[in-house]
Amino acid sequence: MPILSTNEEVDAWLTEAGWYPGRDAAREAAEAVATVTDRYRAYGVDIEPSAAALAFVREHISLRAVIDTAPENFVIFTPHLVFKGDAEEIAELAGDLGVKLFPVGYDTYDGSTILMDESGRFFFSHHTGSYYLGSEKYEALMSLMSSEMDDAENYFV
Repeated sequence: MPILSTNEEVDAWLTEAGWYPGRDAAREAAEAVATVTDRYRAYGVDIEPSAAALAFVREHISLRAVIDTAPENFVIFTPHLVFKGDAEEIAELAGDLGVKLFPVGYDTYDGSTILMDESGRFFFSHHTGSYYLGSEKYEALMSLMSSEMDDAENYFV
């Protein structure tokens, strides 16, 4: 997949995955949010989506966008707890950032989680560390696709 460098390229990439302007999958989003919040609670972590995260989930839920074809790697825009240890790591990251975080997607290659805070900023929890993707959707997805990410610790409070 080529590096995305404009909002139009991000929209085209998402369109290939089934996105369209005004998409609102409210019912599917509500079910996914309920499922993931229950899974996190089972590991002692309480999470709730912010208005920004819920809006993103409603618009992008279940999209499967190609990150790379060799090896096969997709980003799945669905709230998910990939590994049980992620719940505690994400809670720790939220504490370090001084914000609440909510999972809005993950990659299929590493099982890394894409997170949003209440102001609409995006973070990436990867086995190599936590990263800041951007202040809004387009910046975040361009960062994700280019692998150009800041260390999340630069945003700790």
